[in-house]
Amino acid sequence: MYWKETACVPSTLSLDVRVREMLRPGDRILDLGCGPGRVLAGLRADSLGCRHVGADINGPALSLARGQGLDVVRADLTALPFAGGAFDAGILHAVLTTIPGREGRLAVLAEARRVIGRVLCLADFLQNWELPYYRARYEAGLAETGETGSFLVREAGRVLYEAHHFTMDELAGLLGEAGFSVAHAATPMVRTRSGNLVRGVSLAAVAL
Repeated sequence: MYWKETACVPSTLSLDVRVREMLRPGDRILDLGCGPGRVLAGLRADSLGCRHVGADINGPALSLARGQGLDVVRADLTALPFAGGAFDAGILHAVLTTIPGREGRLAVLAEARRVIGRVLCLADFLQNWELPYYRARYEAGLAETGETGSFLVREAGRVLYEAHHFTMDELAGLLGEAGFSVAHAATPMVRTRSGNLVRGVSLAAVAL
């Protein structure tokens, strides 16, 4: 329920320069999991895209996005209220990390492929086994979730949500199954929701 209700949706990831270069002024752009609309507002301000639409399940965050004059809809990312090929480009930032289970992540990517005709710009978090703090989280998470790279995020003793960090091979495999091919990928150090510095990924995946 955390990601459906929290009014303060963290947004720490940004578009890699080469990924941004794949977006065109005439693109119809859909931000999947748009939250309060930070990325969409930035694209609009930079005149990247001619139409900017956001979709999210989080009502409070969508209210903030609407307050910026953004066109947003409340929707399940596995059942979007758009026709096939309605958009040229899609944004998917720090969304897959919040979806439990491989099949759930694949369902989101498959739906993205249905509505996106050219390119998906994805940013997320990679596994950081070399960092002791995250190695401990992954090891505990494997016992709790049964999946390598997944772990439970707790605050004040309660579980907020299940998170997942990826390998590049894992991401490329999911994208391939959904009908995308990775055209460019960068792996910068990025901040997590809690402020930790970890290895992330920003990539452009072209529709096949």
